[in-house]
Amino acid sequence: QENRELEEHFETALENEEFEIWYQPKYSAHSRKLVGAEALVRWRRADGALIPPLKFIPLFERNGNIIRLDEYVFRAVCRQQKEWQKQGQKMLPVSVNISRVSLYYSSVVEKYESIIRSFDLDSKYIQLESATIDNNEIFNLLEQFHTAGFKILLDDFGSGYSSLAALNRMHFDTIKLDKSLIDYIGDRNGEKLLLHITQLLQSFGMTI
Repeated sequence: QENRELEEHFETALENEEFEIWYQPKYSAHSRKLVGAEALVRWRRADGALIPPLKFIPLFERNGNIIRLDEYVFRAVCRQQKEWQKQGQKMLPVSVNISRVSLYYSSVVEKYESIIRSFDLDSKYIQLESATIDNNEIFNLLEQFHTAGFKILLDDFGSGYSSLAALNRMHFDTIKLDKSLIDYIGDRNGEKLLLHITQLLQSFGMTI
């Protein structure tokens, strides 16, 4: 019943801009300076109630609404970046998640290119994150995004569909290590694994 209510309210939520974009900062471990951010979506209902992402993201991935939500977030981030640019703010890249489902709809690359062009925004200010790299079709799409000028981030590396073999097939600009790998810190063998993974990624010229 709860899921059905969320589904029925989705259109209204889009129209009323109930989906908020929260910006999680990214800092350099070396310089300790702010180097970018990740856009996170939160759903705040008209009554002020905040719906956790785990309640609606998996639901929308199942029913296909995630395609429109991904696009909504991407457009909102482009709009905000353009606003910051007009204000003369220092521009830093913001990464936006693109779901597995969104990668399967037709003309996704052209659609996102069209959106960023409509804001007259350089693609270096918008990065794309994906946790899915499990087949050639997705590889090709991510490569098309790369060719279009978008930086590609591989999310949750070390879990799910990610594999070392994938790193040899496509050049990702940034690898985001899964929390399960970070949890190895303090474990002797786990730290060896983490050390070799980071050295390997760095040898490929990737940011971690």
